[in-house]
Amino acid sequence: MKILYLKPERGRPFFYADPAEVRVTEAERPSGTLGRLSRKWDEIEARWKDAEGWAARWSRSVWDRLHTMCRPDEPLLVKLATADAIVIRHPASVPERGARAAWRRYLRARAGSHGFWLAVDGFLAPITGLVLWILPGPNVIAFWFVYRAYTHYTIFQAVRRARWSPPPTTFEADESLDRPVRREGDDGWAHEAVADPGSLRGYIERRSPSDDPGEPEHEDADSDPQPSGRT
Repeated sequence: MKILYLKPERGRPFFYADPAEVRVTEAERPSGTLGRLSRKWDEIEARWKDAEGWAARWSRSVWDRLHTMCRPDEPLLVKLATADAIVIRHPASVPERGARAAWRRYLRARAGSHGFWLAVDGFLAPITGLVLWILPGPNVIAFWFVYRAYTHYTIFQAVRRARWSPPPTTFEADESLDRPVRREGDDGWAHEAVADPGSLRGYIERRSPSDDPGEPEHEDADSDPQPSGRT
């Protein structure tokens, strides 16, 4: 799994991975109860997307709108659960020590965020299910909270693995990443190291700068202890 540590023209650096890097294969799906729930959801979603009734069309519209509120780095975080190895390419001007500290800080922040929203959505799911069951049509809101609680749980576990029991992780300096992501007119954002400019554009438009790790001034003071025996 290859992750880029990109510099914007303005603002703080951020971690990004092309869609091909974070695509979860069928073999990487979770096993056990989580795996059965995931496959069941895929079946329900396929039938729902093919339905033509007004309720299905309305619920799909609401569902798509709700998805615009999700953070764009969620596929990257999910992939951390199954990645066999992680390669983080960072600007050559950023020392490896600083890139490692930024990565640890990023993981710590995302673990805290998803842990918090897991608790919130897990609390709201049964409440909205009980309160909104009388409304006609599918209970999209309640199902959304169930879906998001499940997503936050899987991401929390993936980030936990990346922090405390990570696969082999290497940091590679790349001089091309010293150049910032650039704006190309109305076509959006691009960088020579990014394979999918369209995905990068959507990522930048939806990301929250508060989620970015930045470049800590004191790497040692802003880092988690490293697991023994890991790179």
